[in-house]
Amino acid sequence: MSMTQLYASNPMQDASLFDEVLEEMTNFKVDLIESWLGDQPLSGGAGHEIKKARAIALKSRTALLAETAPQVHIRATGHGWCLAQEKGCGGAGLYETTRCVGCKNGVIDQSFADVWRGIYDQQNELLAIDDAGPAVKQRAERDVQWARQVMVDLGVLPQASCESNLSGASNE
Repeated sequence: MSMTQLYASNPMQDASLFDEVLEEMTNFKVDLIESWLGDQPLSGGAGHEIKKARAIALKSRTALLAETAPQVHIRATGHGWCLAQEKGCGGAGLYETTRCVGCKNGVIDQSFADVWRGIYDQQNELLAIDDAGPAVKQRAERDVQWARQVMVDLGVLPQASCESNLSGASNE
């Protein structure tokens, strides 16, 4: 949708196309934010803050969503959602997926559970390689812990499976 918006915002394009794309993006964001306000498990720095905000009583969820969605920048990373405005990781989370776990702008919902299972499995495969070297091993051990934390947060793994020392850690 972001690329479509970019193409549609070209001054040579039909303005009604841009309006349709903008409306579709707003509707998508309303639906996405509404799903986060439900009871689905969330991970990531912003995901944990959203879970805390669920306890706040709302007069009108619909009004909140209608007001919030157009103001919030939501970008898909392929492994989560990025809410960063002008500041944040500068996009490094696109290339180093585990940066998003502790980032205050990251939201990881259930739609990315399979991706995180794949990251977890891939990092464990790296750990099984004997001649990968100490730097690769150290990075893989760290990334296994981050991926495990996401899967615990999403309910894919039980809490007891998480031997994380990541609490309070930040990737930003």
